[in-house]
Order: sequence, then C-alpha cells, then structure tokens
Amino acid sequence: MSKTEKRTTHQKRAIRDALYKMDNHPTASMVAEHLSQSGQKVSRATVFRVLSDAADEGNISRVQLLGEDVRYDYKTEPHYHLHCRCCGKITDAVLPYMQELDSRLETNGFFAEKHEIEFIGLCEECAQRMKE
Repeated sequence: MSKTEKRTTHQKRAIRDALYKMDNHPTASMVAEHLSQSGQKVSRATVFRVLSDAADEGNISRVQLLGEDVRYDYKTEPHYHLHCRCCGKITDAVLPYMQELDSRLETNGFFAEKHEIEFIGLCEECAQRMKE
C-alpha cells in the first residue's frame, strides 16, 4: 500500500469518526471545522469529497432540508427529522417510517420511490428559553 493510500484511509476514518461523534446531522463544513479544532489535518475539499462519495455509495445519507446546506447522517435507513427553526438543530424523529405512504400516491398516478418528511418547530431548549 502506498503512503498516499494509507493517508487517504486515515482521513476517511477521521471523517467517518467525526460524523458519528457529532451525531447532529452536520454539514461538510461543520465536519471540517470539527476536525480542524481537534487538531486533525484534513482539507475541506477532502471532507466534502469523502462525504459526497460515501453518500453516493449508500454508506451514509444526505439530508437536504428546506433552506439548508446538505447535511450528512450516518443512519441510512429511512427516517424523519425534527428541525428547530430557532437554533437550527436537527435530530431524528422517534416515529416509524411509513412506507405505505409511497404506495398510497399511486391513486394519483404517481409512483413514489421514497419520501422525506421534515418537522419544523422548536427543540426543547429553545421552547424553554422562549417561555422564560
């Protein structure tokens, strides 16, 4: 294995580990910043490329929310997201994915392959701040 391949493997591992550790559906920029702050030398371009390639390969998911940069999620199974309109926090909804919604659209002459639902509101912390 060449030195370059070893470094690339190390960088991919560092990016993947950061994505798991952050657990907040980060953008590529957020991952790059996290790596930089933790003293890891990985270029922004590499972070963008590695995350995009991993999503293309189905190893991670792209999360495209209204008005937001693409975010990444290590969970690849279909699920819904909660998006705080105040702080921008994104979390997974504890709600089962409803596959049957896709087939129900066939009555409209539309054959859905998947669906994504984003719930917009306030996270617990922001709701509490607004009460105070």
